[in-house]
This record gives sequence, structure tokens and C-alpha cells, in this order.
Amino acid sequence: MAKQGVAVLGENLWGQVESSQNSGCLPLAQAARRLLEAKDHAHEFVADILVGQSPTDQAGRALVDILREYAKKIPIPGEEIVESSAHALRIMGICICIIAANLSSCYCLADLAEAAGKGKIEEALAAGLNEWAEKASTPSKH
Repeated sequence: MAKQGVAVLGENLWGQVESSQNSGCLPLAQAARRLLEAKDHAHEFVADILVGQSPTDQAGRALVDILREYAKKIPIPGEEIVESSAHALRIMGICICIIAANLSSCYCLADLAEAAGKGKIEEALAAGLNEWAEKASTPSKH
């Protein structure tokens, strides 16, 4: 971990991190959150550009909702860099908390666990729904 810390932060800054008695990773956690929020805002901005003026009729609004959801999924240049940067900030925060023996109140670890947990839950739900759909569409043989 120390070798990677030196590679990312440089020897002097990593030395300060290792010798610091400050166990707070909150600034790193907040920075990671802001990066990910900025990415979400960028997707909303793209959606706003594509949608334009909202129609007043119900059918038009339904199409706008579809277009908005589609626009949110359009990859934005640099999006992967933002996500990996947020992840790197969280990992640095976790390292700081490990060094300070304060992992039980690590904001970065909590955020990382929450993000990973949501992904695993979504995967499990999708797999369960797919399995159910396959069984429901296959006629039973008696």
C-alpha cells in the first residue's frame, strides 16, 4: 500500500499522510461525492439539451420522459476518468483511516461499500427476474 501511495501522491505527501494523526477522511469522501454528483449533473444537462421545451400533451410528455431517460445513459467524454478519480479518492481515504486505526468510522469505506452493495443488489435482482421470466415462459411438462 505504501509503494502505491508514494506512486500516486509522491514521497513527501505520502510521508505526511503516514505520519499524520488526523484520522479524518471526510474531505476525501466529500470530494469523491462531488465528482460523482458532477457526473450526474452532466447527464441531466445533456438530457435538458435533448429534450428542449416540454410539450403540454400527455403523449408528448411520455416521449419526453423516454428521451430524458435515454439521454441520461449517453456516455459523456471523461466520465470514466471522473468515476476512477472518485474511486481513487475513496481508496486514499480508506488508507488514511487504516493508518490511523479508525476504519470503523471511515466515510470513504462506507461510501465505497454502499456503491458496491447497490451494484450487487441490482445484479441479483436482474438475475432473479431473468430466471423468473424464463421459468414463466416455459410451459410445465406434466
